[in-house]
Amino acid sequence: MRRPERRPDPAWRQASPAARKGRTQSNVPIYSLYVERHRHAVRNRVFTRPCARRRAVPTSSAYRGGDDLHRASCRRAARRIPRALEEVVVSTPRSSATSWTRPTGQRGAHRPSSLPPRRGESPAGAPSPSSGGPSSGATPARPRTARLDSLTGLRFVAALLVFASHSIASFEFTPVAEAIDPYLEPGAAGVSFFFILSGFVLTWTHRPGDRVGPFYRRRFARIAPAYWVAVIAFIPLNALARPEETGDLLWHMAPSFIGLHAWIPDNEYYWAGNGVTWSISCEMFFYAMFPLLIVWALRLSDRARWWAAGVLCLLVIVPPLVLAPLTHGETVADWAIFIFPVQRLWEFGLGILIALWIKEGRRIRRIGIWGALGLVAIAYAIAVVAPAYLIWVAIPFIPFALTIATAAQADLDGRPSVFRHPVLVKLGEWSFAFYLTHQLVIRAVDYVLEPTTVLVAIGATVLALVVSVASAYVLFSVVEKPLERRLRGGTLPVSTGGAGHAQKR
Repeated sequence: MRRPERRPDPAWRQASPAARKGRTQSNVPIYSLYVERHRHAVRNRVFTRPCARRRAVPTSSAYRGGDDLHRASCRRAARRIPRALEEVVVSTPRSSATSWTRPTGQRGAHRPSSLPPRRGESPAGAPSPSSGGPSSGATPARPRTARLDSLTGLRFVAALLVFASHSIASFEFTPVAEAIDPYLEPGAAGVSFFFILSGFVLTWTHRPGDRVGPFYRRRFARIAPAYWVAVIAFIPLNALARPEETGDLLWHMAPSFIGLHAWIPDNEYYWAGNGVTWSISCEMFFYAMFPLLIVWALRLSDRARWWAAGVLCLLVIVPPLVLAPLTHGETVADWAIFIFPVQRLWEFGLGILIALWIKEGRRIRRIGIWGALGLVAIAYAIAVVAPAYLIWVAIPFIPFALTIATAAQADLDGRPSVFRHPVLVKLGEWSFAFYLTHQLVIRAVDYVLEPTTVLVAIGATVLALVVSVASAYVLFSVVEKPLERRLRGGTLPVSTGGAGHAQKR
């Protein structure tokens, strides 16, 4: 009878003498050598179920040689592995850097980091059941995004620009009213900064798989409570000062209760009551469009995004140049250039493209945050002598976009930024409430003090600034923050207004 062809030696016989005695050169558990006999030419370390008689431990630490009974039980355990299971056995590449030292105070630290977790243990970096991970039945926590605190600090700076433009009312009956007006009016362009930043932040915190319903719920919880308080607060103030106008005021304010007043091309409607709320009407439109815009932006190639950014810039610049001369400064032109939500959507879309550009790791190399702020200062100086239809949006919006991009880069790269100062960050968290209340405070202070001299007007402006900050703190602490938590269901993090936080979504 023909003698059968000799089969190659199993991995156990091919191993070195030291390995056959239970000591391996690469810290491989001894039972993995038997599995190699069934996997011909396996090049990765394989982990199987250790035998029940004796727990397999690293041979270089506790196990100094295996007896025949232990080796035989390991062979039997290896033979019982089904072929289907063997294909999915956890394996890791060999590494000479694996250490078996046991750090103090860490359970299971004597096992290499590449080993699969034992029963009851969580993999490295994975949430444990006690922390609300998937194994506990709770909803997995969303990944947190990088903190961009410089953008939070810049929010308050932009709100101060808007405050400066509205403080003109304090100097209305002073001898310097006409002289100071051109230097304060360009501050109204701070609204453009908010629109660009809004698109940036929503895109920065966007994650694949986000659903439209929860997104709208978060946006409603973010703005609705403070917005309605700011709208309603003007009614009793006006009733005390001008009770005869209350009826007409309520009629003109009616669209603002549902955020539609920015769509009416009449300043008696979009500036009725608390005049700054027209921008919130625009923001509501932006939020409604964001799920469509982000899908569109993500589908664009890099080249197409550059073209889209150029088109958006043209859509911001060209309409003011065309509409203002044609309408000869009528209020319809002011509405179409500065108020109309569709016209302001282009700035929001530019913020979306900037955020995608930054998220992909792109950087502006030649302009830092101070260079971008220098461009903002130059744009402000130009706006002092420019026509009114250009100073609101067309002149400053590109420097604002560069400022947002460079500030985000500074935070991501860990470079110093004065706008990350804790005081500015805290004021930035209050900036939404500050924006909603400052005009009410300015009107109340002017009604009480009636400034007619420059010194009294300056004192009224300073007092209005201090009271506006205090009222912003109250509105944020009493209304905005707790009601946002309640409307979100109490389980989601509360937004503090910081751009780039997981909360600010």
